[in-house]
Amino acid sequence: MDERRPTLDLGPTIETERLILRPPILADFAERAEMARDEETMALLGGGIVPALAWRSFAAQVGHWALRGYGFFDVLEKTSGAVVGSVGTHFPQDWPGREVGWVIHRACWRKGYGFEAAMAAMAYAFDDLGWDQVIHVISPENIPSQKLAAALGSRHLRTIEKLAGYGEITNQIWGQSRAEWVCEK
Repeated sequence: MDERRPTLDLGPTIETERLILRPPILADFAERAEMARDEETMALLGGGIVPALAWRSFAAQVGHWALRGYGFFDVLEKTSGAVVGSVGTHFPQDWPGREVGWVIHRACWRKGYGFEAAMAAMAYAFDDLGWDQVIHVISPENIPSQKLAAALGSRHLRTIEKLAGYGEITNQIWGQSRAEWVCEK
């Protein structure tokens, strides 16, 4: 089996000026596991995790594509082919809304990749999936993600004290409607 090729056609591939967004494939797992293990990259998402837990997360993202028809994309740098992050759409059971979320490896911070990939994911959510509202679940301490959400045109909507599967943990819900997205474009 060629692990560089998907075994299922889970969803579209989206290209931006510098990036390729595609559903996860097995060949990307080693780079995704390395990103998930990195404490600084994952600091505001619960901390770095061991490869076995990274596998569960990776498999859950593939499963989300299979069950919902959309999900997180692996984000690859066009020039190198390296996986630089994971950005996309998701709506797990009992989540506060349909989300566009992101994580970019710290080696690629401050290059604009988060914004570029998140803009593509927002367009996919509103234009292709037909969503009327998008949220972003962000830790109150995660100032860079709050700035990214604001740059996307989202605003702080509310604060929640519990998040399904995460227990008693405070998070901010940022978001925008399709109408706001269209006005911003």
